[in-house]
Amino acid sequence: MAVQTELKVGTFEDLKADVIDKGMCTGCGSCVSVCPTQVIKFVDDVPTLQERPGEVPEGEPPIGKCIECKLCYFGCPVTDSLTPRMQELFGSEDVLGNYVHLYKAKTEVPEIAEIAQDGGIVSTIIAYALQHGLIDGAIVSVPSEENPWIPQPKIITSYEELLKSAGTRYSLSPNISSLAQYRDVVEELLAQHPVGEDWLRLAFVGTPCQTLGVRKLQSALDGVDIRPANLITLTIGLFCMENFDATKLHKLVQEKTGLTVNQIRKMDIKKGALRIFPKDGGEAKTIPLEETSEAVRSGCHSCEDLTAWYADISVGSIGTPAGWSTVFTRTEKGKEIFDGAVREKMITKEPITEKGGTTLRRLADKKMESSKKS
Repeated sequence: MAVQTELKVGTFEDLKADVIDKGMCTGCGSCVSVCPTQVIKFVDDVPTLQERPGEVPEGEPPIGKCIECKLCYFGCPVTDSLTPRMQELFGSEDVLGNYVHLYKAKTEVPEIAEIAQDGGIVSTIIAYALQHGLIDGAIVSVPSEENPWIPQPKIITSYEELLKSAGTRYSLSPNISSLAQYRDVVEELLAQHPVGEDWLRLAFVGTPCQTLGVRKLQSALDGVDIRPANLITLTIGLFCMENFDATKLHKLVQEKTGLTVNQIRKMDIKKGALRIFPKDGGEAKTIPLEETSEAVRSGCHSCEDLTAWYADISVGSIGTPAGWSTVFTRTEKGKEIFDGAVREKMITKEPITEKGGTTLRRLADKKMESSKKS
C-alpha cells in the first residue's frame, strides 16, 4: 500500500521565512541542488535567491529565474513536508534508527589506512563499489585549494581522487550542491561512462541532514526520484553531533591552541574534545567540546539525528577505539555492499562492545534531548 504523501510546501520566500531567517538552515545544499533554474546560490554559506535571467534555447527552463516550483521547500530537511511519509518509511522508536547490523570495523587497504580519519570505512566502501562497477562515482567533500581545512563538494570518479578526499574537516560542505548544474554533470559523467542517463549511479557521502534531504527527494513519489537525487544509488551517512562554521572554528582553534590552519595536520573528535594535531609532529592539543559552542552552526541545534538514520550505511567514531569505526548497515543494499567489502578482505568487522554501544546510545539520547530544548 502506498504511503500517503503530505505536500506541505512553499516557495523560496517561504523557505527563507520559515528556515533561513530563523537560523535553522543546516547548509545541506538540497535547495541549491534541486532548483531547476539554478537560481538559488550559496552566499556566505546562506542559500540566496539570485535572479539573473539570461538567454536560453527554446524549450529549455528559464535559467536564472525563479519559477516558484516549490521544490526547494519540499526537499529541505528542516521543513515538515513529507514528515508522515518519512516516518512511515524510516521511522523508529530506537534513538539509533532502524538498522540491520551494527559493527566496529576498520580498513585493510594499506594506502587508505595510512590516511584514514578513523577506521577508513567510508573510503574503503567507495573503493570497493568503484572497483566492482557498482557506482560510477561518489559525491564527497575535498579540501579547497585556498584552504585545506575548508571543504568543498566534488564528484570523484577514480580511486586516485578518492584517496585525495580522505579525512574529516568538521565544517560545512553542501555535498549535494555538486549536482546543481545537473545537465553539465550528467554530460560529463556520460562522457566517462557511455551508458544511458538512467543508468548513472553515484554514492553520496553526507551528514544526517544531508542524507535526509536526499531521501526526501527520493521518497516523495512512488517509483520516481526527483532530480538530482535520481543519480544517487548509495547513501553513506556520517555521524554528526554538530557542524562548525569554518571561519569561527579556525579562529577559535588559533585562540585556544596558537595553531593556524596551515600548521594543522589533522583534527578529530574523541572523548568529548576536539583534538588538533600539528604538522610538526608535536603532541595533540585538545579543546573541550563545550568550549566550541560559539563556532557551531545555529541550524545544528534543532537536529535530533546523531547517526544518520536515513542512510544505507552510517559511519562514525563514537563507541569504537582509535583506528576503528562504528558502522550501521541500515538497508539491504547497504548490507550487501558492506558485506562484499568484508568478503574481499578490504574490511575487518567485529561486534561492537557493550561499552561502545552504551556510549553511542548515551550521546544519541543527549543529542535528541538537546534538540527538544532548542
